[in-house]
Amino acid sequence: MGATAAGEAAERAWLRNANRACGTPWLRLWRWFQERSEPGTGRVVVRGRPDEEATARQRVEQAVRTVSDRASAGLPAPWARAVREAAVRGSQGLPEALDELAVRAGLPPGRPPRPAWWPVAVFAQVSMTALQVMGGLWLLGQIIGITAPNLGVPVLLMVIGIVGGPLIEWSCRMAARGPARRYGLEAERRLREAAAGCGRARVLDPVAAELLRYREVREQYGRVVGVRTGSV
Repeated sequence: MGATAAGEAAERAWLRNANRACGTPWLRLWRWFQERSEPGTGRVVVRGRPDEEATARQRVEQAVRTVSDRASAGLPAPWARAVREAAVRGSQGLPEALDELAVRAGLPPGRPPRPAWWPVAVFAQVSMTALQVMGGLWLLGQIIGITAPNLGVPVLLMVIGIVGGPLIEWSCRMAARGPARRYGLEAERRLREAAAGCGRARVLDPVAAELLRYREVREQYGRVVGVRTGSV
């Protein structure tokens, strides 16, 4: 899974967590029942389709070839071959290492962090539910004759609770878009940095080491030739 896909997955996880925390209690109860009724539901590692994985592997191989060709351009044949071989050795297992990084660095463990306004939203949802329950019990008391007849107040309480709950959920969903996007971008940036470090350690550093060896040998050869020329 690429850095962009990992960032989008992190953003969806943030939004999903926000919907669960700020949704109406009835909707949360329904989602909980659905998750319990589906045994296969749970957190799974998202993997790309086989054709996507093959395409990603080809891109990695092409990038390694491009790096080795540019680094070995203009070198004598033995040194050019040594540079290309160093790049090939470093690229072995690189796609698998990048896939592992996508799992470890893309989505941090645990639930996404919550902003400061989430407890207020949860309290507001609980209040809306309490108004619904209070209005319903009041109406029930009137039906069985416990309380005096008065439909206006309990009906108003139930309407406020029924309308206010989805309104709060919608407001939280709108407010969560910005933090979720920033969370996804941070996950994408973290994965890109990890992938760059992995590629540098496996491919670029060995190639740079071969180029450094070539420069040292060339400088030593130049000194030797210069000394011999001077002695003559």
